[in-house]
Amino acid sequence: MPSHHNVYLPRAVENFPVVIVPGLRNSDENHWQSLWQARLPNSKRIHVNDWNTPDLAAWRAGIKAELDKLDQPAVLIAHSFGTLASAAIAAEFPEKVAALFLVAPADPNKFGIAEQLPQDFLAVDAKVIASSDDPWMTETKAAFWALTWGADYLRIKNVGHINSESKLGLWQEGVTLLHQLVRKAKVNLQHKNLAA
Repeated sequence: MPSHHNVYLPRAVENFPVVIVPGLRNSDENHWQSLWQARLPNSKRIHVNDWNTPDLAAWRAGIKAELDKLDQPAVLIAHSFGTLASAAIAAEFPEKVAALFLVAPADPNKFGIAEQLPQDFLAVDAKVIASSDDPWMTETKAAFWALTWGADYLRIKNVGHINSESKLGLWQEGVTLLHQLVRKAKVNLQHKNLAA
């Protein structure tokens, strides 16, 4: 019997379509985002012309283009700079987003875009996961943005930027956290639909 920690990845997303939103320089083949994408048949990765230039508008356009192809809300699985664009899109188009899985957010002040991000609770379920020693964002700042957006916040210890260099492999803990988020979102969406 697999332990309850070993959630089967496709089951974790509860049949929702998935949009993968990498950060700067995209996510290489050893990044958990790429490993997840390979195992999620209904997932798409956003397209950005220049992965090396932090351009919020370009990332937002990439997310919006994928969401517009779908006929149901999607789970956004975002990393680093991608988390900032994902939160911005969810604030503007909440009906297109089922849940936000925001891992290792980058510090918007480093890019001068803090004022372009949502300054209030998001209308979708969200989880922010930050590492205690992330070079791109202090854990207190990550907690501040999670609080601002009304997102669940989880701090994990000493995994750097939660990327390929963190050597997480498939990142089974992340799969479990994703499943918890999506299950909660599914219930809330059902309630919303019943109330509508």
